[in-house]
Parts: sequence; C-alpha cells; structure tokens
Amino acid sequence: MNGRIFYFTLLIAVCFGSCKNTASKETVLHEEKHSPRQPNIVFIFADDLGFADLGFTGSDTHLTPNLDKLAKESVYFDRAYSSHPTCAPSRMSIMTGKYPARLGAVSHGKLGGVAHPGPNDNGLPMTETTIGEALKKEGYTTAHIGKWHIGKGENNPGTRGFDVDIASNEFCCPGSYMYPFESNNEKQRVASKIPDLEDRKPGDFLTDALAEEAVKFIHSTDEKPFFLNMSFYAVHTPITAIPEKVEKYKRLIGPDARQKNPTYAGLVEHLDDAVGAILKALEEKGIIDNTIIVFTSDNGGEILHGITDNFPLRDGKGSSYEGGTRVPLLVKWPGVTQVNTVSHERIIGFDYYPTFLSMAGANPDLHDIDGRDFSPLLKNPKEKLEERDLHWLKYLSLIHYRIPIADNKRCFETIVSGDWKLHEYFQMPDGYKQHFELYNLKDDPSEKNNLANKFPEKVQELKLKMESWKKDIGAPVYDMEKFYGHVKI
Repeated sequence: MNGRIFYFTLLIAVCFGSCKNTASKETVLHEEKHSPRQPNIVFIFADDLGFADLGFTGSDTHLTPNLDKLAKESVYFDRAYSSHPTCAPSRMSIMTGKYPARLGAVSHGKLGGVAHPGPNDNGLPMTETTIGEALKKEGYTTAHIGKWHIGKGENNPGTRGFDVDIASNEFCCPGSYMYPFESNNEKQRVASKIPDLEDRKPGDFLTDALAEEAVKFIHSTDEKPFFLNMSFYAVHTPITAIPEKVEKYKRLIGPDARQKNPTYAGLVEHLDDAVGAILKALEEKGIIDNTIIVFTSDNGGEILHGITDNFPLRDGKGSSYEGGTRVPLLVKWPGVTQVNTVSHERIIGFDYYPTFLSMAGANPDLHDIDGRDFSPLLKNPKEKLEERDLHWLKYLSLIHYRIPIADNKRCFETIVSGDWKLHEYFQMPDGYKQHFELYNLKDDPSEKNNLANKFPEKVQELKLKMESWKKDIGAPVYDMEKFYGHVKI
C-alpha cells in the first residue's frame, strides 16, 4: 500500500473508533488493563556502517551525539555480527531468521552472467515468511522505509508483509543522496531512483528525507502496536554529505586520525541526525516508553578507497575477517533493559527474527529458524546464550567485484567456534590457491597471527564442522569451473 494512502486510511480508522459506544470503550479498556499493550518495535539499520564508525564504538573522527546518547540508554552488544559480509544476503537473513546460505544467498545476484544456485535475480524466495508478515499476524501495523535490495517487481515490501512501503528502489543504493535522488548514469538512472519522494525540492538530502517520512509515520499511528523497519541507504556509496558537514570535518580531522574521509564523516553525521529525529518523534508522540529501539548495520564498513577504518578489526565489507561482519548493536527496551550496559554475547543477524516475535509476545513455531531469541539477555544481563558455532559462506560475484579480485573479496567459508575462527579460501580462476587460516579471537581479535600450520588438528576439526553445516542446510556447493570457467582473466 502506498504510504500516503495508508496515513489517510489510518486517520479514518481512528475517527471511526472514536464513534464507538461507551460500552465498547469500557470493554477495550478492561482488556488493556489485564493484557498490556504490545511494545512498538523500531528497527533501525544502517548500510555498510563499520564497527568503529560511531563515537561510542571508538571513532576518532565521527561525531554521533544522538547514537552516543542512545548507547547510554541501551544494552550495547560488542560482539554482534552480520550474517553475511555483503548487503543482500545479510538482509534476506534478517527478514527470515535463517542463514543466507540456507536460502542459497551466497553471492550478490549472478556470477559473471551465469545464474547462481539459489535465489534468482528476483531475490528473497516467495515461499519464505518475512518478519513483517509474522508481526502482522500478531496484530502489528508494519512499515518499511528505505532500502530493500532483496527483490524486484512484485517481490517488494508491500507484498512481503509491510502495510507501508516508502522509498524502496530496486537497486543497491541511491543514484544520489541529493534531490532528485537519481544517477547521472543512464543505465542506472531508473533502478537507482528513489520512489515516493518526488515532492521533495532541490537541496534536500536523502537521509534527512527518509527520517522525515519515519516521523510522519510515527505521528500517524494509533493505539495499535507498530513495527518500523527503518532501513537507511546511508552510509553506502555514493559517499556524499552536504558541503557544510564536509568542510566541518576537513577542519576537525587531524593528521594522525585513522578515519580520514571528511565526506564519509559527514554522511555518518547525517545518519546520526536522522536517528535523533526519529527518537524525538517517539518522545513527542508520547510512546517512547513503550517502544523498543534496535540499531545495527547490515555488514561491516567499506574500507576500499579510504572510506573508513574498522580498527582494531581486520579488513572490511566483503571480507571473512572480523571487519567484514562485526557491527554495532544497541537495544533499548524501556522498563526491561538496564541502561548503559555491555553484553559480550555473540549475536548474529538472523537472531532478530525470533527475538522480535518474542518481544511482541508471540509463541510461533520456529523449528526451521536458525536464529535464537536473545530477549532473555535483555531481561537479565547474567543470562547466557547456549554455546553455538557461527558460519559464513560467500562465493564471488564478478558483477559486483571485478577482476583483478581484491584479497578481501575472495570466495570463502568461515566458522567461529568458541575462541577459534577458521577461514577456508577457495581456489579462484586467476590462479589464487585454496588454503586455510586459523585464528584465536580471544588472543588475537585483529586476526594477525595465522595458526593453521601450528594446529592442524584444530583446522581439521573445524573443517569437518563446516562441511557438516553445509550439508545440513543444503548450501550451494562451490564449483570453480561451473561458476567461473568462462571468465577471462
């Protein structure tokens, strides 16, 4: 449903409800007294925001006062992971509560023009139940604002469980962050254009505009609980900020700073401003005390071309190293979470699905879900999740990453088991050889000291676990000749 039509429909519903007789009102009040209203859930996730991109996570450049304040009111998970180091597979996982590889999403669309096993170009399989659909069944009004990137045509937020769908295009990113939000590249102009914002004006910035749409939605809501899937395009390329912010960071960035990109710093600040606007709207509406706020990123920060630095983690987006998958995660649940606390439990992207349903008071059948409900950690900081292994699987998309292939864009599978992390890198058509890397994350979180030759038994143990996992979930099998045999290096 078009977002603006939805607002009008919602207003009619509110007016109709006010005309009911007094007995009906008393019945509703009686029910609410004995059955507390379900909390609203605002899920804010950035695109390509790195582990160390925020003030409270250690940025030496970026100013993020709104998110820093939110952190003081929240639980911060300092070992949170995305379920894939690139956008689309990670987002499919969030929407379904499943490993991307279980969905066949181990790449970025097609491989060198040859369709990859698993989801085709239309994205998220239509057989999957999204978190939007699941929460609608629990009585929630659902809204998606911003980046989708997991389906085209009829496979869009409006058909996948969201009552409101605003500004979701069919591309990875906006053509421009500046109005009219479209690319100068003719091949990308249509796909990258942001819909539903045609009434904006020159000088408008996309991240600000999305926040304004979120504010409108929040103010339009009635007594019914809502789920807002606030999916910013920022801080994905094209890296852009208004001139005032760029000039500000040119003055602030010192010669010894690790994060030296003033335009990226400005874009991060735009994101922080937008989060602040959403939080202010919740306060003005008088519902912030019954609203759960979750903030995270879809994968690690992009380090190419000096965009950012994920220090002390190695590498960035697209990589199997910690910099590719570690993300900031904040959860504020008023009356439940303890403020300004830190949890060291490992949380991963597909955990949000069962956790949101638990927060909503649902008790659904989750037998085919890979995620785990981590709400007990929010209610009691002393709680622990049952020990589990975490896996990542990525094959290369030559459409997304051109040859020659950067080392951090290789094909790999990875497992984290206890303190140990094993990477297996696959043979590639440019002569790159298959090999293993083994790290102890407790002793070496920056993954500098490869222990594969020192502990061959541990390599074999973890390799067997990876093979068993791939078989259990039906992951696509890597075949270099099938995927890349036609590629000319």
